[in-house]
Amino acid sequence: MPLPTRRRRPSPDSRRGNVALMSAGAAVTLMAFGALAIDAAYLRLAQAQAQDVADAASVAALWALRESGDADAAEVAADRVVALNPVVGRPAELASLTFGDWDSSDQTFTEDGDSPNAASATLQRSGAGAVQLFLARLFGRDSADVAAAATSASRNLQVVLVMDITNSWTRPNFYNARAAAVAFYDVLAAAHGPFDEIGMVVFTGRYAWEFTPLTLLDDPGSIRADWAAMETASKAGVPKSNPNGCQVHGGSNTNNFASPAGGCFPNMPREYLDEPGTDHTTGLQMARQMFEAADDAGAYRVMVVLTDGYPNGLSGSNFKARGLAGYTETRWDEYVGPIPRTNTQITTGSVALAEEMWEELEVHTWVVSFVASGAFMEDMAQGDGYYTVTNSSTALVGIFTEIANSLPLAVVQ
Repeated sequence: MPLPTRRRRPSPDSRRGNVALMSAGAAVTLMAFGALAIDAAYLRLAQAQAQDVADAASVAALWALRESGDADAAEVAADRVVALNPVVGRPAELASLTFGDWDSSDQTFTEDGDSPNAASATLQRSGAGAVQLFLARLFGRDSADVAAAATSASRNLQVVLVMDITNSWTRPNFYNARAAAVAFYDVLAAAHGPFDEIGMVVFTGRYAWEFTPLTLLDDPGSIRADWAAMETASKAGVPKSNPNGCQVHGGSNTNNFASPAGGCFPNMPREYLDEPGTDHTTGLQMARQMFEAADDAGAYRVMVVLTDGYPNGLSGSNFKARGLAGYTETRWDEYVGPIPRTNTQITTGSVALAEEMWEELEVHTWVVSFVASGAFMEDMAQGDGYYTVTNSSTALVGIFTEIANSLPLAVVQ
């Protein structure tokens, strides 16, 4: 009868060997996951930095192109941004830079060098410049490519300056105000897109006039010269140097614009002696008409209001001399507001109009006041706009220059 077979139990040493093998396998697995986690985090950082640099390069290129009109200068600007902003310790390469048209309605970029409003930049670290990895080298992977692309576009600008030309301005202060308007124009003219437009409304009490229709900055005509020669509204009388611009006729000649022809300032809108007051709503209404008539729903719309005065209510018993004289303004499109008009109606109406223009037309409103200050002016500011008041008319140039320089370019893709 055969003896039963006896199984040998594994020795303690053999068990220890198995555990060692399992531990070694687990360590390799853990190292692999560690390598994946560390290098994946590093690549995410590299990708984020590459995207930031691509965004900045496209903005720099577009801004340089708007300022100079020179694609080579734009590429230099983009290259400078890339060189100064390394991606995880080493500069990337600007792989491509193209200019074209950005269609905001369907969010597409089309390459076009004739009248571009957008710049598209592609950035990369690849080949010999690829991002070096750490623990992944244990598994035969020592580097990885990183790339990013960005498109920056300038929405077409539609800008309307709304200027108070009431005769409460003293002449030196008004000349600083018009210098501010010219400085604003110069900033936009030096860095404009092919479809950017600018215009101006001037207003007094019941009346506002389209002094400059919305006009392409590519085809400005006499805008700068017209603005540099602006005066306050023309009264019947003769010019004088200080403190105001007009020595008004007296007696029966108070509304006689024959001497000199057209009054003090023949090239400005006419203001009869019985037409007092300051009504900001007339200026806003005229600006609104201009925006509504302009056919560009994707434009970035800007309104900058400059005033030196509080609202001054309009009496219904005035505003008769113009009609009696049979005078009709034919030089500029004109808005005629209602009378009578109280100060409260003007303040609440101004705020309501600015709010409606923001909600219905997306008009960003800045309000700049010389000396006069009121809560309603701050409430008029809408969108990206803000309210500023200064007691020094010489500060107006700097304020208007700052506003012009703040008008945006946008990273859109």
